[in-house]
Amino acid sequence: MSIRNLGFRDLQYVVAVAEHQSFSRAAEACAITQPALSERIKRIEFTLDVELFERTKRSLTVTAVGERLVARARALLQDAVEIDGMLTASREPLSGPIRVGVIATLGPYLMPLILPALCKQYPAVELILREGLTEPLLATLQAGDLDVVIAAAPLHAPGMTQLALFDEPFVLAVPIEHPLAQRPVVHATDLRGDEMVLLDDGHCLSGQALDVCPAKQRHNQNRLHAMSLETLRHMVAAGAGYSLMPALAVGRKPALSKLIRYKKLGGKRQYGRKLVLAWRKSFSRDADVRLLATLIRACLPTEMVAAA
Repeated sequence: MSIRNLGFRDLQYVVAVAEHQSFSRAAEACAITQPALSERIKRIEFTLDVELFERTKRSLTVTAVGERLVARARALLQDAVEIDGMLTASREPLSGPIRVGVIATLGPYLMPLILPALCKQYPAVELILREGLTEPLLATLQAGDLDVVIAAAPLHAPGMTQLALFDEPFVLAVPIEHPLAQRPVVHATDLRGDEMVLLDDGHCLSGQALDVCPAKQRHNQNRLHAMSLETLRHMVAAGAGYSLMPALAVGRKPALSKLIRYKKLGGKRQYGRKLVLAWRKSFSRDADVRLLATLIRACLPTEMVAAA
């Protein structure tokens, strides 16, 4: 028997079972019943005359030949998605599905700014969003399950095209009763690592914020960490310490403004992060990605520095 006897749906089933390591979870992801999926996988194995999965009552593992087939199936499915996207884009710019990954410290604040304009200017686009940490998003992009990723530079992503989007300043969020809140100007030299509350490891913003502190004042870091910017904001409001936040997360009507003072850092140096758009060099919709970048820049508040 030959793989030519299989269709794309069969390949999707095989990949889903391999990724979820579970027939029940894979069936749910594929919108099919578990018995139907199990029977379909058996037919695929019979057709190919190979065992793709080792099954016990408690576990399911992919065989060696199954791993090789799954890798090729992913590539074939990704090629099909890109061909479909290329054909759609050839009919109308920025139309059809586009899968965008955004780092969690940016997504909730950037996407509401751009979605109204995106829907108005490109009504045929189908935006599929995923939030997460930088490294997992890049891995998903490289695997072909995302089309583009918006994250903070520098990105170590071989085989990717990167396009600078904008520079986002940092703002100091300090409890209203803290001495720094009363100063007319706060400088980076005033900051101490042991008074800063940070995001958990894995968030690049955590390291970027701590790097603003002078090297000799980064020791004895505050052991309080937050999982999200909103949790971090509430920790600052509760007096747990101060932190640096991206300007988009502060907004024009800052949350908890009765409990927090938001202050720009004084001095000639500009503290912040550079946001970039990354996509695979092999991705066929290069023009659409650049259209998306142009739209993002056009929707930014005036305090953001858009890249040329």
